[in-house]
Amino acid sequence: MLSKKICMVGRFGVGKTSLVDRYVKNHFSEKYHTTVGVSISTKIVDEHIKLIIWDIAGFEQENHYVPYLRGTHGLIYVTDATNPSSVDTLLTIQKTNPQIADVPSICFINKKDLIEERQWQSQQDDHIKSISKQSIWTSAKTGEDVEKGFILLSQQFK
Repeated sequence: MLSKKICMVGRFGVGKTSLVDRYVKNHFSEKYHTTVGVSISTKIVDEHIKLIIWDIAGFEQENHYVPYLRGTHGLIYVTDATNPSSVDTLLTIQKTNPQIADVPSICFINKKDLIEERQWQSQQDDHIKSISKQSIWTSAKTGEDVEKGFILLSQQFK
């Protein structure tokens, strides 16, 4: 079985921890939980792949992600559909960490369930396309397309 280190990156409050909890434990909490440093979870995708998911605390300092991203096999960029400026954080992460340019990735556009609060514009879609070849709208709250997103990333390892 292949073990793959997956790093989840994005601004604080976009739902990284909630996405991991939904995928690994099929659980969602309305309470906001701040991640300090990194939280690591594992999930077996199939008989061939085990994901070691690093939920990295959202932090706006330039070199914050460097030690966490070493040896990563895949990236999940997470942005918030109700906060278009959260895409800017992803652009900054990518720009300040050139070593991740060729790492398999997907972007989760989270909080799909908050339709009335969405502030998404085509400009954000353009930015997402420059960050990752794949993106998916997800909802950690309802679970919609969360597992599908992890599977899409896992398929890039085969």
